[in-house]
Amino acid sequence: MTSKACRLATAVACLALAPMMAQADSQYGVDPVSGLIMAPGWEMVNYQCNACHTTLIIPQNPGNKETWRKTIQWMVDSQGLWDLSDTWEPVLDYLATHYGETEMDMSKFRRLPLPADQQPPMVTKESK
Repeated sequence: MTSKACRLATAVACLALAPMMAQADSQYGVDPVSGLIMAPGWEMVNYQCNACHTTLIIPQNPGNKETWRKTIQWMVDSQGLWDLSDTWEPVLDYLATHYGETEMDMSKFRRLPLPADQQPPMVTKESK
């Protein structure tokens, strides 16, 4: 990717994240590189998540503590993530607190997301 395309992609990502950043707890800033709310625990989440994927996807996947636990356990079981050991609770607390479930603002969307039974099947290694 050229540097111009890279800058454009970064600008688009920043614009897409602007509404989420605006919702960030006013007590904490937002890291301009990772897009994470710089509340206690953010650096641990940044280092662990960025080892495999961009942290920019975290705000796109909000959930309560149990949802985050299941998501991370899926990463451990099927994606090669190491066991978080003693960092499970701090990571889950940070994610659930700052990227927890929020009510959908229907003024921003045309319709509700499709129910799970109406979505296309997930492609897995076994289904290929």
